[in-house]
Order: sequence, then C-alpha cells, then structure tokens
Amino acid sequence: MIFGNKRSEIEILAQILTSAKNKVKKTNLLYSTNISYSNFIKYFNFLLEKEFIEEKDGNPSGKIYITTEKGNNFLDCINTLLKELI
Repeated sequence: MIFGNKRSEIEILAQILTSAKNKVKKTNLLYSTNISYSNFIKYFNFLLEKEFIEEKDGNPSGKIYITTEKGNNFLDCINTLLKELI
C-alpha cells in the first residue's frame, strides 16, 4: 500500500503475477486478489494480452495459468519500484 489503505493497480497486477507463478486456475487468481470479478477480468485480460501470463491446456480439471518469463521480468520491475516508494 503506497497511499492509504487501498492497493494501487500496480500492486494488484503484482499480486496476480505472484500467484500465477504456481500454475493456478483463474478462480484461484481471483481469490488471491480479493477484488470483484469484473475488476479482476480487466487486470487478467491485460496480463494475457501483454503476454505476462499464459494459459496452459492439458489439465484434466480445467485451464491453468502461469507467469511467463516476460511476466517475471515485469514483476521484478514492479517489486523494485514498490520498494523504492515504500
């Protein structure tokens, strides 16, 4: 939290990318961010479009998502920025 008690968009993106490092389903990503579904979809689609996370098929219980190398680099940048701001 940079200002007050609300998370910034960057912090939410970082939370999704961190959670997706462990190959998770979309529902688990939603729960990890603790935001509304409509807001989550905006962040999730942004990360997919920018190729920061990718969809993996082949799991019998549904699609799973994982942070890409590009996403890990972005997450490192976010964490560096947040450390400087806090």
